[in-house]
Amino acid sequence: MEKQGNTEKSRVRLVYTGLVNLSLRLFTSPLSFVFMYLVAHYLSSLRNGVLLFATWQSIFVLVTGYFTIPSDIFSLLTSRYAAENRPVGGAIIVNLVSGIIATMVYILLIPYFMSTLGYYDPFAFLVSSLVIITFYINKVVMAIARGRKPITIGIGYSLFQISRLGFVILAFYFLHLTIIGVALAYVIGYVAQTLYNISYVDANLKIDLKTTLVIIKKSLITIIYYIQLIVEASLVWLTLIITRDAEIVSYFESALIIANIVGWSQSVYDGLIAKLGETKSKDVVETSIKLYFVTSALFMVFTIVEAHAFLYHIRPEYVMSIYTIVLLSISNFARNLYTIFYYSVFMIDKSMGVDDDLSFKGYTASLNKSNLTFSIIGIAVSMVLVYLFKGAKPYEISAIMTIGLLINSLWMLFSSYKLSKRLYNFSVPYKEITSSVSAMLIVVLAMLELSKNVSYEWMLLNAVISTFMFIGLLYLFNPYARYLVKASLREIRKILMSRI
Repeated sequence: MEKQGNTEKSRVRLVYTGLVNLSLRLFTSPLSFVFMYLVAHYLSSLRNGVLLFATWQSIFVLVTGYFTIPSDIFSLLTSRYAAENRPVGGAIIVNLVSGIIATMVYILLIPYFMSTLGYYDPFAFLVSSLVIITFYINKVVMAIARGRKPITIGIGYSLFQISRLGFVILAFYFLHLTIIGVALAYVIGYVAQTLYNISYVDANLKIDLKTTLVIIKKSLITIIYYIQLIVEASLVWLTLIITRDAEIVSYFESALIIANIVGWSQSVYDGLIAKLGETKSKDVVETSIKLYFVTSALFMVFTIVEAHAFLYHIRPEYVMSIYTIVLLSISNFARNLYTIFYYSVFMIDKSMGVDDDLSFKGYTASLNKSNLTFSIIGIAVSMVLVYLFKGAKPYEISAIMTIGLLINSLWMLFSSYKLSKRLYNFSVPYKEITSSVSAMLIVVLAMLELSKNVSYEWMLLNAVISTFMFIGLLYLFNPYARYLVKASLREIRKILMSRI
């Protein structure tokens, strides 16, 4: 893997960082499942358990779905300026103020939330507001880490999972807390993650008024992306308005939960912004593409092979959502690949730098405006199709409504790739791309019949078989995969030898 050099800060090892962060996410993801199971099981088993669990779910959806949307608006700019060793302490203040405003709005609406949900415990709602403020701080600190020392992201994420689960066990079985215990578990998790990242990030945390004002001003460009997400989020409620059938949403949401597994592979380019902060070399983009196809194709295999069984265990009739999962998985795959090109464009765009004036004609602004336009077109296409086929079965409509998202993702990928290719003039690694995609298709087709077995034993066996088949095919036909395997073994041997 990449060699480290001695500069003002340790040079970013792009591949090493990506693989370490991805591995940590994989190893700690079962803790997330255990946490969610404990919360659902414990709250539901209490007196008024159904109301308790429904209230917490509603609070969590409100907090994460609405009140924390602005928390990411400044993240990309903060990551870039941190990578350039600019003073980014002001970004923490800006996000803190944003979090305080969001928290105050939430607190003012607590009487309405209690009335709507039928659960009257003001203290539980107030404690839950702490999740908002700690989330905002965690987001900006993670953005700084992404630009300065991205290797801390994976470790910080692991600390979040461990701290959150550990505290919720204490809260439930020793302190006998309910909703307050779950809210505090999130707070403890975010605090642990934030403290770790801020301790090891080695960034310039001075508060510089100029840099802070630039972050606020130029967020007018990056906010377009979040407007796009809001437009796409309207897909569900527009479908409900047209069909008046909540069952369609159930099929869609169950498929979305599983298809989001493909998104875990985002961890492999955690070091991209920091590396582009060091050098705008085309090799950085090429390496990111190779690494992404090797890892994401494996996640696509796992998602599609296990989709039938996952859906069955959520609810047996949801197995009909398999086509929705395939479409959403392709959409997620394309959108994650788009992020590599988007980051590369953003990092080379002079109009997004500290010393240049705000321009809505820069590369990033043009890309965001184009993506927003196609998002509106994509959602419109989906809604027309939903209206034309509103008499179809719910699982069929759930697949139809996904077409708009797929159109958006493919356009975002095409437009960002075209611009990034022009700016960096990188070589497309066709051999790595075709071998990864071919291996993915071969394994999925080979596992088609076995994937219909829904027992947990078969799920584990299918995961093992498909993983070894995929890695074997890649090792034979993908030169970059062979390099990764050999480099990883060397890295492991070096670590073991250093401990002897």
